[in-house]
Amino acid sequence: MKKLFRFAVFMAVFMWIGIGYCFAGEIDTLVNKLIEKGVLTPGEAQQIITETKEEVKKEIAEGKSSSLPQWVQNTKLKGDFRLRYQRDHSKSTTNNSIYRDRVRIRTRLGLESKVNDKILAGIGIATGLSDGSADAARSTNASLEKGFSKKAIAFDYAYAQYAPFSWATFIGGKFKNNLWEPGDLVWDTDINPEGGAVKLTKKINSELDLFLNSGVYVIEEQSASDHDPMMYAIQPGFNLAINDTTSLKGAISYYHFANAKDNLLSGTKGTNTGYTVSGSTVSGRLKYDYREIIPALELSFKEPFKPIGLDLPYIALFGEYVQNVDSGIKYNKGYMLGCKLGAEKVEKWADWQVRYNYAALDRDAILDTLPDSDRYDGKTGMKAHEIMFDWGLAKNTWIGFDFYQAQKIKSQFGSTQSSPAIVA
Repeated sequence: MKKLFRFAVFMAVFMWIGIGYCFAGEIDTLVNKLIEKGVLTPGEAQQIITETKEEVKKEIAEGKSSSLPQWVQNTKLKGDFRLRYQRDHSKSTTNNSIYRDRVRIRTRLGLESKVNDKILAGIGIATGLSDGSADAARSTNASLEKGFSKKAIAFDYAYAQYAPFSWATFIGGKFKNNLWEPGDLVWDTDINPEGGAVKLTKKINSELDLFLNSGVYVIEEQSASDHDPMMYAIQPGFNLAINDTTSLKGAISYYHFANAKDNLLSGTKGTNTGYTVSGSTVSGRLKYDYREIIPALELSFKEPFKPIGLDLPYIALFGEYVQNVDSGIKYNKGYMLGCKLGAEKVEKWADWQVRYNYAALDRDAILDTLPDSDRYDGKTGMKAHEIMFDWGLAKNTWIGFDFYQAQKIKSQFGSTQSSPAIVA
């Protein structure tokens, strides 16, 4: 009889929590009254509360709770904040040193909601600009300056994703880059392309997965022209588990930029052939079209030195090459070689990771609207070393150091170009 009564109490508490999960104080009061009357022991009461709350959490996670609207249960909120000190050192045309110290913040906030079993929608905002300037697409930094002025917030992404099959996903809007790259030679990681994309996957066996990423991206919309600059991309690739500790990922991409030639594109740094730079103003028109072949590989090892007693959880070697195959272009190649070691991802206290890469980009290897804005200010016609170190301070919290040493490939520019090197 007492067991039956305890079960009834358990169900009553469960229903109470299910109806109003936020009223934890009232639930505790009810259970405390039952303890005072000798119906439950403190241990039994704590067990009931713990088990019931865990069950409710499980129902909410699985979208089965009757106490919350379905769209709330299927919506995820995520975000991050970064505080950054940055020192830039460059050389003027007279070879004098120029230093610039900057304190910058970045904050991002996003929502993803599962509309149904096949459709996912997402929206995100972030610090940054939306004015078409050189930093608008590839920077979410806001500098602390201008007399405590308010900082700009812009839409970072807004998209819908349709997955009619487990192996096929269609995306439209402004979305996270669906093209894989082992480093940031071609793409700044803050760029979210706009247009449509398709992601296909195929599991061959337990060791091998194949994928095919593709997309049609809108670069410019010009009201006076029916030849808007567009980007078309296709990227077949694979994931191969060589053994329990070794894996290889690779892809080869083809990019075609239509109607780029004879245009002045938003976000340009003025280093592609055809542009001229005067102060902060870029003028001129692109001289060439851009069609790139981009092979890339990443080889990774888990606990590679365990047999000799050295505790190193992860190491990866990666490389990428880009060549503009459009005809008649002299400076059309680029590459990156690098490695990273330590934790595969810095997630908690004392996790650490060190990364190094060397990158070089000819001035017309890729459109200068795309490369990493921290490496030589996002310009092409450069070569650069980069060393990064991250140390975990707590769960989802870390401190990082990032050093660049970059310089212009002077032989690729005429006297009209002004592109000082940057060390940040």
